[in-house]
Amino acid sequence: MKRLMIEPLDASNADDLKAWHATYFEAAVYGREHSTPWMLEEVRAELAANNPGTKILAWGGYVDGQVVVTGTLNLPLKDNLKQAWLDVATLPSLRSRGYGTAMLEHLSTTAATEHGRSTLATEAAYPHDAPADGSGQPNVEFLLRRGFKFGLGDVQRALDLPADSELLQRLADEALPHHVDYQIRQFRGPVPGDIIDSFGDLIGSLATEAPMGDLEIEREIFDPERIRADELVFEESGRTKYTTVAIAKDGTVAAYSELVVPRFDPGRVYQWGTLALPEHRGHRLGRATKARNLLWLQQERPDLQLLITYNAEVNAHMIAVNDAMGFRPVERLGEFQKKLG
Repeated sequence: MKRLMIEPLDASNADDLKAWHATYFEAAVYGREHSTPWMLEEVRAELAANNPGTKILAWGGYVDGQVVVTGTLNLPLKDNLKQAWLDVATLPSLRSRGYGTAMLEHLSTTAATEHGRSTLATEAAYPHDAPADGSGQPNVEFLLRRGFKFGLGDVQRALDLPADSELLQRLADEALPHHVDYQIRQFRGPVPGDIIDSFGDLIGSLATEAPMGDLEIEREIFDPERIRADELVFEESGRTKYTTVAIAKDGTVAAYSELVVPRFDPGRVYQWGTLALPEHRGHRLGRATKARNLLWLQQERPDLQLLITYNAEVNAHMIAVNDAMGFRPVERLGEFQKKLG
């Protein structure tokens, strides 16, 4: 292996960022039809943000001046303070030369010694016809050999757009009699101020209310400060969020579903969270908000071509909703953790 130099990425340097992103992007899309990498403008916005909820740091691994491997470290700042999320991406033509190992070790050491993190988390994608835990897949075996353990298996699903509007309307109409006491409300972009506290409580519970397998994750804190900071990053990155919520009689935001449209990834849309609070389940609020949200988006953005979502394989309820809407499985994603010390 030629000598690898690992240096912090200066995201304010346009040329450095472009070179870094080119390597990251090539690694992310290699051999994957439905990969979901961040676009250059999205990376720039995330790295430049002064976000009270999370801090993202990036490094490049250089050989003879070329970026051969990238690394990012995502540090929660309000919750999960022992956790660090890692990502390593090596140029496909230069894999199996120790560059990925060196970057992973650098990120792990930095997380532990400089930021006091004792639990590392990362992800690995693999084909849908592979074993659910990814055993035997190169990316997975790379992690297992370095002390990571499989925690949760997700399935990536895709839906060609436009979806059947009559089907979506029927799903929404069939659910309606089950939640007549709830108000359905929709908004594009920022969360309305009158529901921001309740909305933050709801989305913060996603990490613990959604199936998490063997992963150790705490409830997240989404206070108004963090939500507004996230919205600024969204604006800078060219993403637009479409949200449908169900509000109970007491004003509680009982359920929500979000779709994210990226300006710099044209034609695509990403399903983000969908969740109903435990005490409000049984009213088909998840199905209703999800179907209504997509109906609304299609009316506003008929140019979109593909919707991507992820679900834990054990989340039978949400998978049934996705199946009813016409999603098809296309890939798997494993989530892994490693305890330090």
